[in-house]
Amino acid sequence: MCLVAALTVSAVAVASAFGHAYKEPNAKFSILANCPASGSVEVTPLGGEPETKTAFKCYVGATRVGEGGSYTVGNITVPITKQIELQGAFTEPLGKTSQEHRENQRLAPVIPPEDGAPPIIPAAEKVPGEVLGNVTEAEMNEFNWPQGLRSSYKLAQKHHWFKEGKTTEVIEPAGKDLDYSSEYNILSEEGPGIIANVQIQGKNLWLESIGGNCQIGSEADPITQTLTTGETESPVTHEVMKGTAGLAQLWDEAQIASLTGVVLVDNTYVVPGAEKCGGPSYEAYVDPVVNKAFGLPAEAGASKTELVGALYQATAEAFLNH
Repeated sequence: MCLVAALTVSAVAVASAFGHAYKEPNAKFSILANCPASGSVEVTPLGGEPETKTAFKCYVGATRVGEGGSYTVGNITVPITKQIELQGAFTEPLGKTSQEHRENQRLAPVIPPEDGAPPIIPAAEKVPGEVLGNVTEAEMNEFNWPQGLRSSYKLAQKHHWFKEGKTTEVIEPAGKDLDYSSEYNILSEEGPGIIANVQIQGKNLWLESIGGNCQIGSEADPITQTLTTGETESPVTHEVMKGTAGLAQLWDEAQIASLTGVVLVDNTYVVPGAEKCGGPSYEAYVDPVVNKAFGLPAEAGASKTELVGALYQATAEAFLNH
């Protein structure tokens, strides 16, 4: 289930997942092809001892094409129109007793796919507006832009590299920390359903031409999404967002379970500032301009995510015996 937590993926990996565009419902064992059904992970439950957890259930999921939700980072809201696909397995919940399950919020560690397949197959989404296209002379002076950078920027303006749709963002996985899922919380529409560490790559032809695209979040400082099908309230705006577990169904002689029309939300997370914009030679000058345009870094509750799609799962045992 781990619905934002994404990627760096080759064309081969994309083709081997479960294909574009993935439509719901499509409950077939073939879509679980990259499940790490024999995989395991070592984890330490809250107040417990380290333990090895093995794969319990295989899962796949996908946002809806054209209406997959949106995410707001700082001042910018990006609609999710293309499909984000995900795959892997999760273990049984942390802890061995009911009390331990409650203390650990019924969370289960996520195991990424085997054979190098990506946990999430990403899609570049267009950033609305011309967010990088209006840097003023005053801003260039404020951040001490060298003449070469000013000249390249003005040339990029002439080439229309900042027009609507020319800047894109891609959500990727970040950090070595484990992601978590809670089947119980998703179905009951309460508590954290998915906890995922992600980063965002902001891409633009001008940035590429001067040395490198922007990165928001990193392995050391990820954007940690705590997505829920229940309610979440921003500590800044006090906006209340409401998710839903959608419609539950059983398929293939009850061996595959599906949730369609799932809505996962979060408006409580921190977003760090953009880094590496323009590469080593220019990031010291471009990073602050990008952060000013996007309103970054953003405090907890200033940003929000809504994901709409479907989730499918089967026990690891059923997958191996199919």
